[in-house]
Amino acid sequence: MMAILRQSVLSLVALVFLGLLSTAQADTSPIGVALDQRVIDLTDTLDASTTTRLKNQLADLEQRKGAQVAVLLVPTTGGASIEDYANQLFRAWKLGRKGVNDGVLLVVAKEDRKVRIEVGYGLEGTVTDLLAHRIIEEHITPAFRQGDFAGGVSQGVNDLVVLVDGGDLPQIAGPGANPQFIAIALAFVIGAIGGVLISAGRLHWRRALIAMAAVTVLLAIFAGGRDWLMFLLVLPLTLLIGGATFGALWMARSVFYGVVALLAYILGLVVVDQRYADVNFIHWLVFPLGALLALGLYLVLLMIMKDAWKQSRVGFIARLVAAVGVYVAAGMLMELGRNGWLYAFPIASFAALFIFGKTGGGSGSGSSGGSSSGSSSSSSSSSSSCGGGSSGGGGASGSW
Repeated sequence: MMAILRQSVLSLVALVFLGLLSTAQADTSPIGVALDQRVIDLTDTLDASTTTRLKNQLADLEQRKGAQVAVLLVPTTGGASIEDYANQLFRAWKLGRKGVNDGVLLVVAKEDRKVRIEVGYGLEGTVTDLLAHRIIEEHITPAFRQGDFAGGVSQGVNDLVVLVDGGDLPQIAGPGANPQFIAIALAFVIGAIGGVLISAGRLHWRRALIAMAAVTVLLAIFAGGRDWLMFLLVLPLTLLIGGATFGALWMARSVFYGVVALLAYILGLVVVDQRYADVNFIHWLVFPLGALLALGLYLVLLMIMKDAWKQSRVGFIARLVAAVGVYVAAGMLMELGRNGWLYAFPIASFAALFIFGKTGGGSGSGSSGGSSSGSSSSSSSSSSSCGGGSSGGGGASGSW
């Protein structure tokens, strides 16, 4: 029993740390700051009034046309070409509406004396490479050569606004439902319900077979089209997978209800993402699940400590003193003040799982422990929310 418990702890720890690692990588922007403003100046070139005016101008444009234009001033691209740098930032920023890709990014690398206008797919017919090149050569770089960076950026933004305002932007295509996907999803759900009913003794297997045949034919007619024959083979398999999965889960009720709650939560996130606002699934899935896993790990630790207390109170106290010693040592070594003692707690918890895990009868091939550290996430609302557009690599570059 203890060996199984320790293996479960190892798996949970791995999931927590992988989730936190993925989150950290996903939240890292190429420039190290959040890409949540329409104008970002990392060179302190633009004064506050100019920055505010540009932000308002670009916000008004987005409200009128839907297109998203952003401005970024950086000291240097760090050795990368201005084209690659701008394209990478454009993709990370996700400028433009999803499915329309009507974004534009103006990048100025001040110390490199380089400038780039990166244009999304949806605006390549409006802000052509030739027009972008003329904006740079005729309006932006002449001002930069005179030391008027605010004027050059402002003129470039004005030109882009004029072009986007006059462009015939594509309309956002309505999210059409794929009938084939709906049919497969319905088959899985219906199969899951049937599996639960069979496991609960509410549905005889013969009636289940008849119902499965009827559902297969109806869904194949609904979504099959020319591929109806393939769906006659795929849908029964989907029904069986759903039935077998949830029928087996029904035998462990707590797990079953947990899985259903998780699926309902994910479905809610998908609905919000499609209808109301862009959802960061890393934040809304990894962090809550990580928190639940952390709570589960601490419950496991309490169970192990309780078992150790029952076996030997002297041994329990000795192990508790060792865990406290790890906590004190970790807090002192971190040298982070009060935060150091806070960060030392999950480390001590991790050590406690190892220390107290030895009390389960002295057998077991592997021992492990884990803790999960709470990770703070900031998903604050910003003045600019990007729509998930992508760059087609169009635009123009220049230098001064």
